[in-house]
Amino acid sequence: MKFTKTDKKQVLKFIAIGDSVTKNLTIYEYGEDIIAVDFGIGFPEGDDHGVDYIVPDMTYLLENSHKVKGLFISHAHADHFAAVPHLLQQLNVPIYANRLTQEYIKLQFNEKQFKNLKNETQFHLFNASTEPIQLGAFKVSAFNVNHSVPGSLGIAIDTPEGTVLHLADYKIDESPVIDSVIDLKKIEEYGNKGVLCMASDCLGSKTPGFVGTESSLNETFPDLFRQFPNEQLFITTISSNISRMHQIIGAAIDAGRKVVPVGRSIDQSIKIARSLGYLPYGEDAFLDVKKAFEKNQKDIVYMIAGCFGQQGSSLSRVSTGEHARVTLNPGGIVIFSSEPNPPGVDVDVEVVIDNVILRGGEVIDHRDRDDLHVSGHGHKDDLLKVASLAKPKYFIPIGGSINHIHSYTKMVEKIGVKQHQVFELLEGDVVEFSDGDARKGKRLEINDILIDGKSLDPIVVKDREKLATDGLFAVIVPVSSETRKVMGKVDVVTRGFVYVKESKELMGKSKDLVNKILNKSGNTVTDWSNVKHKIEKDLQKFLKKETGRHPLVMAHSIFV
Repeated sequence: MKFTKTDKKQVLKFIAIGDSVTKNLTIYEYGEDIIAVDFGIGFPEGDDHGVDYIVPDMTYLLENSHKVKGLFISHAHADHFAAVPHLLQQLNVPIYANRLTQEYIKLQFNEKQFKNLKNETQFHLFNASTEPIQLGAFKVSAFNVNHSVPGSLGIAIDTPEGTVLHLADYKIDESPVIDSVIDLKKIEEYGNKGVLCMASDCLGSKTPGFVGTESSLNETFPDLFRQFPNEQLFITTISSNISRMHQIIGAAIDAGRKVVPVGRSIDQSIKIARSLGYLPYGEDAFLDVKKAFEKNQKDIVYMIAGCFGQQGSSLSRVSTGEHARVTLNPGGIVIFSSEPNPPGVDVDVEVVIDNVILRGGEVIDHRDRDDLHVSGHGHKDDLLKVASLAKPKYFIPIGGSINHIHSYTKMVEKIGVKQHQVFELLEGDVVEFSDGDARKGKRLEINDILIDGKSLDPIVVKDREKLATDGLFAVIVPVSSETRKVMGKVDVVTRGFVYVKESKELMGKSKDLVNKILNKSGNTVTDWSNVKHKIEKDLQKFLKKETGRHPLVMAHSIFV
């Protein structure tokens, strides 16, 4: 299709809403048309107290809902698809994804909060074999790339300004276990025709060489089963790493062991992968966890969820002796077929490892042998080869931290790319393309959605942070229910702030401050909201001055 420009002021916009290591969402806009690529969850960091996960800001999509033509998902990883149901609750947008990704999304509809979506969602098959999809000004095609989940896609977007290649998480794997080889020929074809911009994975931009192939682990698990023929074995891996599961299950069968899936994510992934033909193993290869205790432990292997040390995961509960059905025996072996990634999870993993050892178990991970895991993200040579084939005029590194993004810039500069050709974006940044040129646009304000069972107001999280770091300082004011007069003495209660018996002077001064405020009101509380605000505000200033800390200050009236 040949595009014509009817409005000289129209530009192609690349909008990075949630583009980071996780929480992926990119918006492409031209005139009255919008498509989005990926809509995944993010994971809480240390200061996100009580937050289960994070959903990218949907404001721009909702405010421009009349323009949104479709959402394309690159692959079946939670940080690329798991926020989709939250969007669908407010915007019934068509979803373009492969079968595996569709099944993972549909699985979320079984959760209570999303059950209303089952009959409303429009799913469309999108993979390397489907015909290009025309949505307004955009014509979208897919081609195969390699990653740690099968069926991962590179996405080509033809626009009035030129072709954009969107390559989220990917690597070059010449001998994948159950997947197609990355289509470098297709990428080269796009490069020869001309590519305006390439948005590329950059997570491996600091690691030299090519990443290893998945098939390099083919002998790993047979070797482990031979090394520990009589021991109780647990193997943990990423629940979506179906090729790794394929290797583990095949090796277990050859060793005469049945596989016991432990944890909902592992169990669900195995069922989905078997239904789609990725895991061609019959029921006799598996054993229900409810029956595992009946078997001699040398005849089974536990494939268990929790490779990132997630609190409450099956492996975490086994490591503390709190799992209802599985017990780690003394001498049991826990094998981590993964690396502590994304950044920050290494602390949680170490906690689980320590607990396993304290219960008499042994741990084998990537520090003990280097054939337990290969990354799903291309290293420098992978990224450079793709960049050299695509030959884009502009680059946008995605899917990495600021450090990885900047490293990608330095990397492509070595093959002749000028610094102005690479856009290092933060969340909310916009790049505008017009007449073959690119520039930064007006940045959007981003307010992510924090989920703790349901959506959380950021103020709640800030209050939790104060409680966790500086504790609580509460003031109790007794008030007559009839006259609204202050009755009796003001009381102060603290938790996690100071030890009261050692801080009597501070407590006394605090009560004096509150009494002064009450005296000014004539000791009559007719407008409690104003009095409450005054007490909390003045106490916060006072306690900061006296202690240098910011406890959560709360004033309460009790009627007597």
